[in-house]
Amino acid sequence: MSRLNIMVLHRLGNPRLAPSFLRHHVFALRDAFPEHNYLYHDTELPLPDYVRDVDFDAIVLDVTFLCIRWLPEATFLNIKETYSFVRDSGGLRLAFPQDEYDCNELLDDWMCDWRVDRVFSVISSHWDVLYPRYHRQGSIRLAYTGYVDPTLLAKEARPFDLRRIDIGYRARRLPPYFGRIGETKWAIGERVENPAKRAGLTTDILLGDQGTLLGAQWLDFLGDCRFTLGANSGSSLLDPRGNIQRSVRAYLKAHPAASFEEVEANCFPGLDGRHSFTAISPRVLEAGLLGSCQVLVEGDYSGIVRPWEHYIPIRGDATDFPQVLEAMRDRQLVDRLIRNCRETILDSKELHYRHKAATVIGLIESHRLGSGPATHTDAVQRTIRRYEEDMRQTYAKHWRRQSFRRNLSRFVDRSPTVSRLARTVWSRLRG
Repeated sequence: MSRLNIMVLHRLGNPRLAPSFLRHHVFALRDAFPEHNYLYHDTELPLPDYVRDVDFDAIVLDVTFLCIRWLPEATFLNIKETYSFVRDSGGLRLAFPQDEYDCNELLDDWMCDWRVDRVFSVISSHWDVLYPRYHRQGSIRLAYTGYVDPTLLAKEARPFDLRRIDIGYRARRLPPYFGRIGETKWAIGERVENPAKRAGLTTDILLGDQGTLLGAQWLDFLGDCRFTLGANSGSSLLDPRGNIQRSVRAYLKAHPAASFEEVEANCFPGLDGRHSFTAISPRVLEAGLLGSCQVLVEGDYSGIVRPWEHYIPIRGDATDFPQVLEAMRDRQLVDRLIRNCRETILDSKELHYRHKAATVIGLIESHRLGSGPATHTDAVQRTIRRYEEDMRQTYAKHWRRQSFRRNLSRFVDRSPTVSRLARTVWSRLRG
């Protein structure tokens, strides 16, 4: 079969500043099958009109693009309208969302409106709840939040006994609108740190954006941890149109010291825990392949890893830490868990980017075979070259602005005085 013509809509920004797992998500097809024609467009930038006229074999809606449903409603609808040509495309329309419990009705309507052919969901169940309309008319297939890539496989980690950190963790302080599951994901770090220190363990546990590590730094950190904490990604709260999130933000603005229980009582009483929308996180795969024994809040983890076979389980409130510590000191058990986890991840072909890409390419080839004569690939290639030439300076300027905003934000966050001044100025400007 001749080369395929594939368009990928994303919102990644500068790839060098993006988390590695997102970068691999966006460019997985091109990395695995470079022989095809790809047009990657960042939807934060204007799309040249001549691109809309190309008859692509497939249009891929990346997770970073599908996040626009979290923007203010007017902005979201405007971007949707700008790219509504996707709906009328003769190519295969494929979507790769994540955090599907967040504004799920907006996502569901969107997938139906654009007649998306297949949605790749990272949630392994409750598709009828997440997609009340689309699940009746479209096709849903299981995917994952992260995959195994060659960079990770080539990474050499320190031998277990030479690692400097006994137990490590990094997590954002998730707001209450992710429900108790989201609360546990970051709070487990606080709940483990003190008893671990009292037991004489060397800890490196940081919660919040200031502890974020990207790229090689993140992998170096995991490779230096004997044990890594973790929990299921996801939420125990369904927020169909973002109303709960707006309510929580408003309440926390007025009551910044409010506990999770207080916010729950005032913003979503009785709604948390009706469903459990969870998925295995990229961290579990990365730690597993880098030989760090994992201490995980017991959960489903997409059915990939299981307690006492691949990881040491811990309760969400960490009240069983003495038993966890005893297991951590059982070297024979630890070695077995590390070995089992690594082998299971390596043996699960569906967890590899190559397999994901091959699956998508196979779907596109099948669609083309059933759609009649193929689009002239040379003409598409000329259009892609024109796009890349026309947009080169635009991308460079956009990435410089992004880098400046990122560095300014870091400077403000690290300086309390500047941070207070910035908040005061911003408040006055808005007022």
